[in-house]
Amino acid sequence: MSSSNIGQSLATIPSGVFVLASRQGEATSAILASFVQQTGFNPPSLVVAIGKDRPVFRRIEESGFFVLSVLGSDSKASLKRFWKGVPEGTDPFEGLDTRLSEMGIPIPNDAVAYLECRLRRTIDAGDHCLCLADVTDGGRIVPDAEPMVRIRKNGFEY
Repeated sequence: MSSSNIGQSLATIPSGVFVLASRQGEATSAILASFVQQTGFNPPSLVVAIGKDRPVFRRIEESGFFVLSVLGSDSKASLKRFWKGVPEGTDPFEGLDTRLSEMGIPIPNDAVAYLECRLRRTIDAGDHCLCLADVTDGGRIVPDAEPMVRIRKNGFEY
């Protein structure tokens, strides 16, 4: 099978759209993420794939914690802020209406829901690293809102 065919096939895998954030000391990093999947019920757990070069990955490794904010179609402020990335060293949540998680990590108030996670382990996955985590807390922010579902045009690009 050609890489073009593989890319077209991979692109059919639907994903959610999330803000993935972590904090170590006073430094907070956050990115828009889409490679996320629930992995278990007891304990509740999930996996997120993160590019190894992303500063948020280093923060998660250092702190052992992260927050996933589930975005919906009405999460326009968060989508605008994170779509093209936020330069490291700046406040990724500047200008957004947020609340703080129990871990002190910002959660955008335009998110549908949030999940607080404790890193269990990382697994090398080529150009990405899988972060397997236990969900320690979470909640709905906008009760009737639906999570955004994204279908990519090419399975080799975000």
